[in-house]
Amino acid sequence: MPVPHCCYRIFVLQYLRLRAYIALRLTRHRLQQAITTRPQGQDWLIAAGLTVALGLVIVPVGLLSNFLTPTLADVTWGDGLRLAGRALVVPALIEEGFWRVLVLPHPTEIMSDRKRWRLGLPMLGLFVVMHPLNAMTFYPMAFATFTDPVFLLSAALLGLICTAAYWKSGSLWVVAAMHWLVVTVWLLFLGGYSALGL
Repeated sequence: MPVPHCCYRIFVLQYLRLRAYIALRLTRHRLQQAITTRPQGQDWLIAAGLTVALGLVIVPVGLLSNFLTPTLADVTWGDGLRLAGRALVVPALIEEGFWRVLVLPHPTEIMSDRKRWRLGLPMLGLFVVMHPLNAMTFYPMAFATFTDPVFLLSAALLGLICTAAYWKSGSLWVVAAMHWLVVTVWLLFLGGYSALGL
């Protein structure tokens, strides 16, 4: 006997309501866990090691390709501090809050490492692609920079080490600090300020 159309609609609405409820609970769980998890000393050591390793790869590549130029940004100390403060909010906290905390499983979510990476690698790809898309839509002045192969490699490696550090620490603060430090050093000491036309 066929299911009446009205019953089917009720079933679909209940299913969608349940999915929305689960998504809301999961989002709340991930945010709460990432914000309240206190990083341990070992988490900071791992984050520092990964950040140094990133620098050892990207700085020589960037210098050889002329993407990075060792130069002090032409700003006052006050402007430099304000720029560093802005970088802490965007991109560090906002991007890490979305690309690591919201779209990736928190370490408290039970799943295999293989499944984590099956979810994480496509998100890493989207994180990298988001930069040129951002330049094409909201920030055209950054188009040349955000489409540069060295920048895209840097973004991919930064996203990779932040993902690894997040799954080790479970803390937003660790990955936000890593992202902030890399961006701030680039902006103030390696030519990022002039490259972005700030």
